[in-house]
Amino acid sequence: MGRKSKCSSEEKLTILNEADEMGVSSVANKYHISESTIRSWQLLYKYQGVEGLAATRSNQRYSREFKYSLVEQFEQSDESVEVFAIKHGLRAKAQLQRWIIQYNESNLKAYTPRKRDSKMSGRKTSFEERLNIIEELIKHDVNYNWAAEKYQVSYQQVYGWYQKYIKSGNDPESLRDRRGKAKPEEKWTELDRLKAENRLLQAKVKSKHTITNRI
Repeated sequence: MGRKSKCSSEEKLTILNEADEMGVSSVANKYHISESTIRSWQLLYKYQGVEGLAATRSNQRYSREFKYSLVEQFEQSDESVEVFAIKHGLRAKAQLQRWIIQYNESNLKAYTPRKRDSKMSGRKTSFEERLNIIEELIKHDVNYNWAAEKYQVSYQQVYGWYQKYIKSGNDPESLRDRRGKAKPEEKWTELDRLKAENRLLQAKVKSKHTITNRI
């Protein structure tokens, strides 16, 4: 396996397990793989799970608005291009770097997939579902792919809900469906709102505690 140009997700996971025990440099020499490649696999596995280690067979659909939003978020972030890209569901930093260049050249376009390229579509959700999804998303270090798979919704839905929540100043009410044709959702009391704010605050505290323990 040392000289193979491509590895299966199972082989990558084996290499990552060895890297945890022996160190990245030793495993890189053993399998004749660059250290940067192994570190990229570590990030993919951390933020996207085993699926992140699998070979890609089709293109993911990204809207122009999503690309713009991600680039603008990155400009406000202190994370590296690679960490930010993988954390937000991309497979490599090159994709985000390409979008940054296109953004700066005012040439950022949406990818229009063929039918077979499309992945999980969105579904209707209640306000309580959206609140619960965002709560768990925060607890899991804002891992959009994890939340989309866990709750069987689209990546764009999770991303959109979280962005509304952040832009509202962390107001849980921002997660309500306010489209004109949508059925009105049950109103909250002030106590309900405070309880929801506390849930999301506790999720953030738990997430920070988990990250601190890993460092």
